[in-house]
Amino acid sequence: MFSWFDRAEEFMESALLLQAQAQVEIGERYLAGRRSWRGYCACCRAVVRMRVKTGANFDGAPNLREGMVCRRCKLTNRKRLLWQAITESVGDRPDARAALLEAHSPLGRQLAQRYPHLIESEYLGDDHVAGQTYRHRGRPVRHESLLGLSWANDSLDLVAHTDVLEHVEHHRAALAECHRVLAPGGWLVFTMPFFMFSANNLRRGRTRADGSIEHLQPPEYHGDGLRAEGIYTWHHFGWQLLADLRDAGFRKVQIGLNYDPFAGFVSNNHPQYEVGVMLPVVFRAMR
Repeated sequence: MFSWFDRAEEFMESALLLQAQAQVEIGERYLAGRRSWRGYCACCRAVVRMRVKTGANFDGAPNLREGMVCRRCKLTNRKRLLWQAITESVGDRPDARAALLEAHSPLGRQLAQRYPHLIESEYLGDDHVAGQTYRHRGRPVRHESLLGLSWANDSLDLVAHTDVLEHVEHHRAALAECHRVLAPGGWLVFTMPFFMFSANNLRRGRTRADGSIEHLQPPEYHGDGLRAEGIYTWHHFGWQLLADLRDAGFRKVQIGLNYDPFAGFVSNNHPQYEVGVMLPVVFRAMR
């Protein structure tokens, strides 16, 4: 189960308590050395075999945020976290109008069983029209952009995305757009790389007038299923993000922590704790 926090101070108390527990470090070191792990999948509601490593790593140390893949539902640590946060937030509502900003994914297949009206989409590029469907790699894919969603005002009960926001240059406009399309009481639920020891967001680059990128930090690209070259990272987010969400109009803004090694919910296993560690967290905001 998630513990939900409204303030950074409350979250950090719990996070630092985890750090102080030697068994956390020992347990993650043990997991990182295994090929598989038998644990409880919250999505499958069963004890299953999980694949620990996916190839994502930190100089040879496996990135457990992208690992711990359930052999049944195919969801990673991060995707199962998002699934659980969504189902806790929205509840058992088969009539919910839901949008997931990824398409043809194991996460979408699992969410569609709970929310039959789920609409899946991908960002295909600025030369595409939001709400239109295109053939991409042999499949129909609906295009949506966080900077210009096709849905009408107050039309959705859920907007969900995972590790997308850091790749949107104007992230505050994206948050405002999510607020616009959600109905009162609707939820924005998402993950992104979160740096809990940073008070402020770090802007890594910005677009020049000629369309080129001015790199304010060494350029960083993340793997992307649609683009072989990867996708540019504009931001590293810290606690300032909570204020950004409130400024966008959300009335309830929370960060959720769910640390449970048996369920495969562990940190990313970054070797430098105060530099790059990412605990199993999800953000949610209510319109």
